[in-house]
Amino acid sequence: MTRITRRATLLGALATPALAQTSTWPQRPVRIIVPYAAGGGTDLTTRAVMEAVGQRLNRPVIIENRPGADGAIGSEVVARSAPDGHTLTGINPTHLLLRHTAASLPYDPTADFTPIAVFALYSFVLLAAADAPFRDVPGLIAAARARPGAIAHGTADVASGVVGAQFAKAAGIELNEIRYAGGGASTRDLMGGHLPLAWVSTATAMPLMQSDRIRIIAVTSPRPSPFLPEVPTFASLGLASASYEGWFGLWGPARMAPELVERINAEANAAAATDAVQARFRTLAVEPGALDVAGVQNLMREDAARWARAAEAGLLRRAS
Repeated sequence: MTRITRRATLLGALATPALAQTSTWPQRPVRIIVPYAAGGGTDLTTRAVMEAVGQRLNRPVIIENRPGADGAIGSEVVARSAPDGHTLTGINPTHLLLRHTAASLPYDPTADFTPIAVFALYSFVLLAAADAPFRDVPGLIAAARARPGAIAHGTADVASGVVGAQFAKAAGIELNEIRYAGGGASTRDLMGGHLPLAWVSTATAMPLMQSDRIRIIAVTSPRPSPFLPEVPTFASLGLASASYEGWFGLWGPARMAPELVERINAEANAAAATDAVQARFRTLAVEPGALDVAGVQNLMREDAARWARAAEAGLLRRAS
């Protein structure tokens, strides 16, 4: 047997398992670990898409919530799983942020995972209490400059905390961050008159639109939100560096075959494009993602670079 023949035979043998794995996926129930509490944006978007994937393939898809340590507990399970596409995770930007904020992690947030799909995009909004001594972002900036560090802003997680810090840096002001266990807790304090500002997702803000106890004064998306078209973006206010658009997506463990990643990406995008899932997205105030694998990988590199710059600028605080 010639060297070329032997090499071709070896390559064929190596390729066969990956091709077979792709063509037969899934071979058993697919387990989706959401490393956050049930009922949040990551959980709801992941359920909407992956349950539709299960219906398309006529295979069981099991969604399992494993919250704790800002997502690290559930993510570790996926990092240690076989790369066969049967154990995946629904996550958000906090997964990448943990590299800079967690005291330690039992895995590498990038090297131990494979980005597969992005279901949806979302933005944060800045809410102000109705009785706050400012009515808009310019008024807030003036008030904060007059009393550095005196104005509190509530954040719901690592990502919203960083967004708040980026806004403060862009505006040249100092705010006092108060971290809450979710957007619901911070908005309750806001509406109760105990907090002047809060950062929440668009989905959290939408049900509050008719309340006379809050004002939505800005949105972080780089373009006007289709859900809040009258609310100014930070970019339109001259604070483009405070802009941010988050994502909800699907990742798997490292070493997944590229053909398998492409297959799952295509199935997730097809499910997300169905009328039922699109309608669900609208109720959650998120925009469809539907990126191909290359697009997903590019977005993750951009996000990782953003958080690295934020860490270098001192905007991220590491847990002790």
